[in-house]
Amino acid sequence: MAHIYSFDRTEHIEGEVLRPDRYRQLFSLLTKPDVISRGAGLSYCIASASAAGSAVLATEFNRFLAFDPERSVVRVEPGVTLGELFEFASTHNLVPPVLAGHPRITVGGAIAMNIHGKNQFRLGNFGNHVHRLTLYHPAHGELECSPNDNAELFRLTIGGFGLTGHVISADIALTPLAGTAMAIERHRTGNLIDAAQQLQDLSRRADYLYSWHDLNRSDDRFGCGTIYLERHTENASSQPHWPIRSVGIAAKPLSWPLFNRSSIPPLCRIYNLKENLAPRSETADLYRALFPIVGKEMYFRLFGPSGLREYQALFPLERWNQAAEQIKLAIHRSATPISLASLKLFSGERKFLNFSGKGICLALDTPNTKHSAKLFSRLDDIVIGNGGIAYIAKDSRLSASATRSMYEDNYAQFRSALRAYDPGLHFQSALRRRLDV
Repeated sequence: MAHIYSFDRTEHIEGEVLRPDRYRQLFSLLTKPDVISRGAGLSYCIASASAAGSAVLATEFNRFLAFDPERSVVRVEPGVTLGELFEFASTHNLVPPVLAGHPRITVGGAIAMNIHGKNQFRLGNFGNHVHRLTLYHPAHGELECSPNDNAELFRLTIGGFGLTGHVISADIALTPLAGTAMAIERHRTGNLIDAAQQLQDLSRRADYLYSWHDLNRSDDRFGCGTIYLERHTENASSQPHWPIRSVGIAAKPLSWPLFNRSSIPPLCRIYNLKENLAPRSETADLYRALFPIVGKEMYFRLFGPSGLREYQALFPLERWNQAAEQIKLAIHRSATPISLASLKLFSGERKFLNFSGKGICLALDTPNTKHSAKLFSRLDDIVIGNGGIAYIAKDSRLSASATRSMYEDNYAQFRSALRAYDPGLHFQSALRRRLDV
């Protein structure tokens, strides 16, 4: 048995971790009871393992199987990482349309969580660019699905937490690489409400768009910060292709939390001052801009052995001003330090349990304490009261009842369709049991 932690380190189980490297071995292991496929294990909840169950690693299945240059579509195995996908695409003057911040996330994991990046408002989620999937389920064998063929299974699999089967291969559409560097503009913002309007105004000329905010102030500067507008650009000093940058999957936390109630507020003020003094515009390395965790891995270690909690929620635009005031009051009352807060603009439609739709996405990090747990419970109420949804992949304590209240009919439809496809509930994880799907 192996000790398995969620990425935020708030969940811990013991389970079996298996590493097949041949398809015959893989298919045999997937017949085990209480089994689930596992990629890099970077979700903030335990979505790819269960207590006393078997997690079957996909990391050895990491080949590029085919490439159609005319359609700019690549076929890969699920163990290919986003960093490797970017490396491959860039050699063909292409780029994956949607990338999360960590280059070690696998394609299989990106599909299972239907991840988003800093350009969701423009290009949607990762699943919007998956053209075809091949799945394996012990009861059904190998299955092909796409938006047009076996479409219900395709929809269940995109953002389906790995519960429909093991991804054998995925066809992913790439887009032209518009530049080998990233031009970054900084725009100051006074609070969360003003920032939302600024994001909408700036989105017309941005490839990527997000913000940083200081939520540790009790004065009228609560939520002051910086909006980052990023666009692809050329830079004569940039390399046309990038060497693979190593980033640890899970570094051991410090033995004592340096992020705490005393240290976080002044650190945020220092960062805010630094951004005030920084150039309004600059050109950055494309790889580090697309994968901002590279070089900042220490951030997660500073929370210590208890880890951090992250909350991401998506609010309808018309409810954001009200929600922002309620969030401000909840944070003040909880006296919980917020080490990081960010906004993104979202577009699209909600479906099943995918974190998608039109609105404003708020993300915030805080040390894992009893105070943060109470704050997050209050945030659940605010999300539900304003017609929003929380991001399941980023929350290790979101309950089934809260999920049902947030996702409403989409929760019921997902649960019903999943159980109709797989009445034996073959694939199991800690996340599935907590959400009761």
